[in-house]
Amino acid sequence: MTLRNTPCSDHRPYSSRTLKKSPLALLLLLALLFAGEAFGAQTVRKDAFITQLFQARGFAAPAGENDMVRAALELDLIPVPEGRLDAPITMKEAIVFAVHSLGLASVADVLSGAPLPFRDIGRLKPLERGYLAAALNMNPPLLRKGVTSFGPSKKLTPKEARNIAAIVRAARKGLSLSVKYSPMKGMTVQVNREGVHDRPPKWRAAVNGFDSREEAEFFRDALAEKGVEGTVDSQNFDWRVRSALSETYGPIRGFLVACESLGRKGVVFASPASWDTQGAPRFWVMVILDPARFDIRPVFAPEGLYALAPLTSMTTGAAAAVNGGYFSISGKERGAPIGAVIERGVMVNPPYKGRTILGWNGKNQAAFGQMDWRAEVHFPGGGFMDVTGLNRTVKGDGVILFTRHFGECTPVFSGPVVEAVLDGDTCVEVRREGGNPIPPGKRVLAVYGTPARFAESVTPGDRVRIVQTVNGGDPYWTSMTNAVQGGPFLVRKGVLSMETENLNDSIVNKRHPRSVIGLTGKGQWFFFVGDGRNAVHSVGFTLAETAEILKKNGVSYALNLDGGGSSTLYAGGRIMNVLSDGRERPVSYGVGAFPKGGK
Repeated sequence: MTLRNTPCSDHRPYSSRTLKKSPLALLLLLALLFAGEAFGAQTVRKDAFITQLFQARGFAAPAGENDMVRAALELDLIPVPEGRLDAPITMKEAIVFAVHSLGLASVADVLSGAPLPFRDIGRLKPLERGYLAAALNMNPPLLRKGVTSFGPSKKLTPKEARNIAAIVRAARKGLSLSVKYSPMKGMTVQVNREGVHDRPPKWRAAVNGFDSREEAEFFRDALAEKGVEGTVDSQNFDWRVRSALSETYGPIRGFLVACESLGRKGVVFASPASWDTQGAPRFWVMVILDPARFDIRPVFAPEGLYALAPLTSMTTGAAAAVNGGYFSISGKERGAPIGAVIERGVMVNPPYKGRTILGWNGKNQAAFGQMDWRAEVHFPGGGFMDVTGLNRTVKGDGVILFTRHFGECTPVFSGPVVEAVLDGDTCVEVRREGGNPIPPGKRVLAVYGTPARFAESVTPGDRVRIVQTVNGGDPYWTSMTNAVQGGPFLVRKGVLSMETENLNDSIVNKRHPRSVIGLTGKGQWFFFVGDGRNAVHSVGFTLAETAEILKKNGVSYALNLDGGGSSTLYAGGRIMNVLSDGRERPVSYGVGAFPKGGK
């Protein structure tokens, strides 16, 4: 089940009084169209154009539906028309309808900030500009390049209507779209879409974000009072209300309108008969970054390492960001990274055996591979102990090193504990219980349980050294000041590298949203997201398909990150992909690109 995140306000109920209900509607509209042309008419009625567009898409009308406008709405081939259906259609309306009919509404939203050559579109809304960008850059193109005037209010002529319908018909055989632009110096955004859905999907809508079953059930009951059916379930410790599965879009529109009337916005899911249909839509976006202009480093939830949060809550000061590697979920918005995370020289989370790690430093040097890590604490007088954990809680004995990444305070511990606050290698404070502040810029060594007696003699002013070793002291890996762990490695030196790294078959070979980080052949950084789980927008990618796309686009090194509902790409102050959950899934961490010099 997949989705397109569309505000309820975009789904106003369509009044049946504005629709022609005669079974002869199609013939009458076509007769009006061609008769008008024969007598020199230079405009096309809105309903006549929608009828042409519906025929061009090649879908059968829902059973018992003879009105082509209503049929188009039932299959979500057009947005809800504004104004009278017998009024002339404008160029802006025609392009919006045509782009929408090809399943490019979500692409238009992504392209709302893309540059356009037209001088007469200053009054258009951002989404309308996105529709124009899609029409201009798709193949076959709906708009000609090299033209500086669009004429949004111009009335469509019969010849122009036929041409647009012919282009939509041709796009059914092989639609592609490619856009590349630079929103700021040192950053290039590349957007790509291929394929088009060739049959109507099944639809479902949902309202997420309820804190409890009781709250969700109360909302469901309120919907029932409006005559709208809903069911309650949970996903990742989050309660939601879902609509019934529908063969047509009309009931979904009604569900969304009812939700909005109750103060909630819903999201829309669309599932195909098969995710492996040849020619199905696939969408990806890549942000390419000049290392001379951007610093790349991990970013974290404001509440600390054990909180899960939307990526956009971690992007303060960042020009771009992508979600990070895998993580565990332990509760609502609670979890932890799985695998190595190093941020500006600080080991934040230890490595996970068997998965690839990407390390890098300020000299734009990078390392890909496995990592082992160990740490020892050396006390005054020559004694030492192994550090058994990093930024985590324990229930029994343990020697844990905490950094501020863990959060503001150390965990509460019921047994014996000695906490040594370290400024570099110098102990500046000793505490005999847990739950204390972790001062910014300092570390806390906490010894729990039986081993605590060996740290009893530590006093402020003592030298307490933490010796950390990466890959047996390998000098190159030791020089890596940042690192994230994901897997598998997709591209190595420009060659496909498809080791499964013990990931299950679904992750490797089924189509899902994908997130990838790496370096191009020119030494530039890239963040990549391929959308999925959406029959209209993008069905998703296998890992092999993802690797092949990256290779074709000049990538030399690529590491797969967490995908699925986590896949999120942020750039230019907004999310650049379509989220498969319909909203941001809380994640453990991300990777951000920060302008050097604060510019």
